[in-house]
Amino acid sequence: MSKRRVVVLGAGFGRSVQAPSFQRHAEFELVAITGSNPEKTARMAAELGLGETESDWRSLVSRMKPDLVSVATPVDLHHPMMLHALACGAHVLCEKPTALHRFQAAEMRDTAARLGRVAAINHEFRFFPARRLALSLVRAGSIGAVRRIEILGRYPIWSTPATRGMSWLSDRRRGGGILGALGSHHTDGMRTLLGEPESVLASARVDQPWRGPTSSQPARERATADDAVTLEYCFAGGATGLIDLNASAPYRWERFEIHGAEASLRWDESGYALWRITNGHEPEKLEIPAEFRLAPREGEPALIAPFSRLLDDLAPALRGTRAMEPNFDDAVAVQSALDAARASSEAGARVAVRIPEPVTAAHSGG
Repeated sequence: MSKRRVVVLGAGFGRSVQAPSFQRHAEFELVAITGSNPEKTARMAAELGLGETESDWRSLVSRMKPDLVSVATPVDLHHPMMLHALACGAHVLCEKPTALHRFQAAEMRDTAARLGRVAAINHEFRFFPARRLALSLVRAGSIGAVRRIEILGRYPIWSTPATRGMSWLSDRRRGGGILGALGSHHTDGMRTLLGEPESVLASARVDQPWRGPTSSQPARERATADDAVTLEYCFAGGATGLIDLNASAPYRWERFEIHGAEASLRWDESGYALWRITNGHEPEKLEIPAEFRLAPREGEPALIAPFSRLLDDLAPALRGTRAMEPNFDDAVAVQSALDAARASSEAGARVAVRIPEPVTAAHSGG
């Protein structure tokens, strides 16, 4: 069986996590990687043993015509990159957050469907063992009806101005902010458990506004994208979900809790251990079933293991032997929830989540 030829667009996460994962997988062949800096792009290609590349992503995709394009760039480039890749005949794996807004995401979804291409979204957090086991237990009814989900995160990303300089991640116009960076994953986690959120009340803030100076960026600039967010989703049936993230904290810590009518489930930031908690008893550490386990390699980025597991599902989806999950229906749903959260923060009021319907032949007049 011939391998699927892959081009990765992106010099950050694309280089550190995606490239090594594609190179190890039996069904993929990484043929090129590109970034915006020509010198860095050439250095990356040499490190990965790739024979050719270039910093012009349009030219690269058009010339190489890969089977799969993985879009791992700043958010404002996702929409044009994905549409170009689809037009060149490629399937697409896109990083999250999907786009600048839900209407871009919907166009990406609908274009892929019209052209018959696989469109996957990289919600690799789905594959952490604790989350997979929690989902299976909730669906089996082992903690009773879910009443509340709470996700708390503290991250030293911008704890002081000197922690990190200004980049697209602090620029709202380019799709930056912790709501999109991590709130997208956590929103996806909640909706896999409870279905689509109906409404959201949110506060998105810039708690530590200054970026730089740093050793590589002498200027001090003001961030426009959120570094802290608090939101509460409401779901059908009355369940609620709280996400509270602060990316200017001086430490890293995460806690995930699912509260049911009969018991609660809890896991921490590692994602490899799950506890079941009942009233009056000590937390019980649950055994992770073999089918949910991952085997991370010591010293590697933590996301390589779950991303590699996502590729195990992407490969048969490209062969047409299974449906891809997470896919662009998931991408549009999450983006719609994030849009509603931003609108709620601006209005200071609860906002309904509205997901654009897919464009069908009947809708488009075809």
